[in-house]
Amino acid sequence: MKILWYTNTPCLYKQNNAYNGGGWLSSLQTMLMKREDVELGIAFSLDGEDEKVIEKGVTYYPLRFPKHSWKEKAQAFICSANTLIVNERKRIPLYEEIIRKPLEDFKPDVIMVFGSEMPFGLVAGITDIPVILHIQGILNPYLNAYLPPFVSWKEYKSIGNGWKNRLHKRIERKMWMVSCARETEICKRVMNYFGRTDWDYRVMQILHPGANYLFASEVLRPVFYQPMERALPDKLTIVTTISSPLYKGYDLVLKTAKMLSEKGVFFEWKCYGNINPSIVEKQLAIKHEKVNVSLCGVASAEQLCDAICHATVYVHTSYIDNSPNSLCEAQILGCTPIATYVGGVPSLIKDGETGYLVPANDPYQLAYLLEYLFLYPEKNLAIGLAAKQIAMERHNKDNVVDKLINDLKTLIYPLK
Repeated sequence: MKILWYTNTPCLYKQNNAYNGGGWLSSLQTMLMKREDVELGIAFSLDGEDEKVIEKGVTYYPLRFPKHSWKEKAQAFICSANTLIVNERKRIPLYEEIIRKPLEDFKPDVIMVFGSEMPFGLVAGITDIPVILHIQGILNPYLNAYLPPFVSWKEYKSIGNGWKNRLHKRIERKMWMVSCARETEICKRVMNYFGRTDWDYRVMQILHPGANYLFASEVLRPVFYQPMERALPDKLTIVTTISSPLYKGYDLVLKTAKMLSEKGVFFEWKCYGNINPSIVEKQLAIKHEKVNVSLCGVASAEQLCDAICHATVYVHTSYIDNSPNSLCEAQILGCTPIATYVGGVPSLIKDGETGYLVPANDPYQLAYLLEYLFLYPEKNLAIGLAAKQIAMERHNKDNVVDKLINDLKTLIYPLK
């Protein structure tokens, strides 16, 4: 079976080991490379390279998408979102031309598109080869939840460090609206979808009523499958992975930490990831170092694994998300998760059994549960063990890959 991927990440191209949100895809690629019945091609966006490369039996197609001219960038400040959307539609034939090149060279039996954020899904409109889109985040509902309650779009445009940052914020919403319109077009073209939560199924039935939806879990990064001993610390230790977009919920971290600090709770909150805290901290008038929050920067998989294994609890604070792999990684390590009840997260956690769910922007319930799980370690360990068991089943590597291959076969050889 010849499978052609279109993806945002280069995966293992030239042994790229950087984690940029696609770490699980590299794990899936590794599994597929072991199979004698699969030949894999991977097309991805990469500036500066556009020549086919074959490494270890995998054919890589770096694609160079044209950048917007200065004139087009200036239009983003002047024109309405609707005008920009019309201009983006005019670029679709150019996107299709770029996407067609690996398709014609590799001649796949089936095409897998990872994510609806990039133009790759447009491939469904230029070929009769079966195409299936593996849902990641979905831009349209993400834009709906993009800003937390304490920031309006008008305020958002005027905050930030440096003139470049503030200029970007002036057009950010319009550029998201352009991407959402392109995503809507992609979803009209693509008939088949891999998803993994009740939420992404329901959203896709709005964007493409009657679409063929198949369940597909994900393969996690290898280190998280290794046997690990969970050791509860002597003080309340919280781990969160987070990034700069405001919908990731850094404000909930600060508000909850402030509440715990004022209550006199002895704790440490470790935040991993690439985050610029200034906007949220300025708006809330809360400095992270004043409320026992440590910004630890980007961590390797091994460092994050060690931190989670020595944490009291893992906390996920987003205002919108589908199935965050960081949450799944915490579960498979046996660390009790607390997450906001948003998007697809309730499909990953059974409240009170394999973790806890709290409303978005509710520091009161979150603060209570954090202290509760520290004070009752037996309950904490029991919930963590249950989370580990369900995650081991959900992310069983062999089962995930076998089901994926069988589902792809049904697309290539549909029942008459």
